[in-house]
Amino acid sequence: MAKAITDAGLELSSPWVLEATRGERASTLDVFRRDKEGVESSDAIVADVSTPSTGVGMEVMAAHYRGKRIVVVALRGSLVSRMLTHLEPKEVVEFEGNEDLYLSLRRVLETRPRA
Repeated sequence: MAKAITDAGLELSSPWVLEATRGERASTLDVFRRDKEGVESSDAIVADVSTPSTGVGMEVMAAHYRGKRIVVVALRGSLVSRMLTHLEPKEVVEFEGNEDLYLSLRRVLETRPRA
């Protein structure tokens, strides 16, 4: 996902998600603040919703509340939360493998968001 985002000419606002855990443990409140600020400072959010995650759901809702562009990606056949299924507006990228994810996500990100 990160390569598709940067290759589409966009900047990652949360590069920390790519880093391996270094044994440091941020408090839950610190993680919440960091992720909330990441959403607020971004024009868009790209969220992998293939696996249920309360934190990702909260980030998507924060983006929705602030009127940000929302792109959700999910492995084809994944059971996606009904909240996310019915959330509008959003763009959906279903993928079958890494190459499919890269190509499909890059194509969506290079287009103008729907109004």
